[in-house]
Amino acid sequence: MHTSADDVAAGPGWARLLVVLLTRAYRAMLLTLTVIAAAPLVAGWGSYVVSSASMKPSIAVGDVVLARPTTDEHKVHVGRVYVFEDPERPERLLVHRVVERRDDGDYTTAGDANDVTDLAPLGSSGVRAQAILLVPLVGLPVHWARTGDWWRLLTWLVASVAAFVIAARRLDHERPSRRRRTRVAVATAVAVGAVSAGTAGTAGAAFTARTKVSGNEWAVARWVQPYVGEVLTDKPFGFWLLDEPRGTAYAADRSGNNRTGEYLGSLVGGVAGGLPNNPGTAVDNTSGRVVLGPQPVPAPSAYSIELWFRTTSRSDSYLAGFENDRDSSWWGATADRIVRMESTGQLTFGAWAAKTGSVTTPRAYNDGAWHHLVVTSTAARASVVHVDGMPVASGTTSSVDAYTGYWRVGQGSTGFFHGLTASFEGDIDNVAIYHSTLSSARVAAHWAAR
Repeated sequence: MHTSADDVAAGPGWARLLVVLLTRAYRAMLLTLTVIAAAPLVAGWGSYVVSSASMKPSIAVGDVVLARPTTDEHKVHVGRVYVFEDPERPERLLVHRVVERRDDGDYTTAGDANDVTDLAPLGSSGVRAQAILLVPLVGLPVHWARTGDWWRLLTWLVASVAAFVIAARRLDHERPSRRRRTRVAVATAVAVGAVSAGTAGTAGAAFTARTKVSGNEWAVARWVQPYVGEVLTDKPFGFWLLDEPRGTAYAADRSGNNRTGEYLGSLVGGVAGGLPNNPGTAVDNTSGRVVLGPQPVPAPSAYSIELWFRTTSRSDSYLAGFENDRDSSWWGATADRIVRMESTGQLTFGAWAAKTGSVTTPRAYNDGAWHHLVVTSTAARASVVHVDGMPVASGTTSSVDAYTGYWRVGQGSTGFFHGLTASFEGDIDNVAIYHSTLSSARVAAHWAAR
C-alpha cells in the first residue's frame, strides 16, 4: 500500500484527525488575534507591542496594546492606562497608569508592579492615546525581530508554515494537490507576518499596567492602590499621599474633600516611599512642616491620626498635632492632640501644655525602618497608639480644648508659652486625619494593605 509523506506527517486515523484539528485551531487563533490587533488601525487607532516583562506572568512580552488617540480636549482620567511620551526620555513611549492628578495640573503615573511612581510628572500634552484593548502574544514575532532574537523568530516561522500546510489538508479522500496546499500555507504565513508587523507601530512600549480580568480587556473602573483603598473606605477628613516632587509648594488631598496642604520650611519631596506594594514617594523633613488644609477647622472631640515615618534621630521631636497657628511663630499658641517622638525613640501621646495624662510606647522606633503609626482618641479621651498594625500603648490622655485650628505634621508647638518643639528629622509618608475613631481592626487592615 502506498503511504504519502502527508500521511506519515499526520499519522493514521484519529491521530491524523487530531493533528489536523489542532493545526486548524492554531491557524484560526493566530488569524483572529492578528485581525483583532490590525482592524483598529483602519479607524486610526495605535497598536503597540509590549516590550517589558515587569508584569509577567499576567501580562507577557509580545502582547499588543490597542489605544485610541487622544485630542487636546481629552480629559485624562485617573485610574486609566495611557500611552505617552516618557517625560525623562521623550524618544521612548510608556504604557502606564495615571494614578494621581496633581495640583499643578500635571499627572503622576506608575506601573502597577513598581514600588514607586514614575519620577517625572506627565503633562497632558505628552499623552498620545488611551489604552482600550489588550491582544495577547500576537506581537511576539515583532518583538523577536526588534531584539534580534532571530532563532525564535525563525523557529516560529517554520512551525507556523508547517502548521498551515497540515491545516490545509482535507479530512476526506479528496485532497487538494500538495503544491496548492503549500502555496496557500506560505502565502497565509507571509500575510500573518506582514499584518503583525503592521500592527506594531514604530515603537515598543515599556508596559507595567495590571489587567483586572483574565480576558483581553482592561477593567476601567476607578483604580486605587490597596492601601489608598483601605484608607478611603474609612472616609478620612483629609488624606495626603505626599507624592509631590521636590520644590512643590502644595500637597494634594486624596480624600476628595479638597483640603490641600502646604509645604513650609525645609522639606525635600520625591524620596523613596514607605509602602512596598503601593507606588509613591515621601518627604524628607529637617526643619519643615506640612499644614493640612488652607482654612482653620473646629477641633474634633474624637479623632485619629495616621502616618508613616522613618528616622534615626535621637532628639525630642514633633510628629503631628493640632493648633491654632499655621506659621513659624508658636509662642502663645493653643496646641494639643499631639504625638511626639522622645529622644529615646519612644512615641508619646498626651504631653501638651498644662496637661498630665499621656501614654508612651514601651519600645523605640528610631531604628531607620519605616513604621506605620495610628493614634486614636475618643471624646472621653480613651486613647490608643498603634504601631505597625498593633496597639502598643493605651490609656486616658490629657484634656483638650475647643477651638479652631490646623492639623500639622513634622513641626509645631506643645501649647501656650511652651514655644517651639524640635522638628521631626526623618521621612514622612501617607498622612491621614479622621474626625472619628478608627477601630483596631481597621488599623490592622490598613497595615495589611501596605
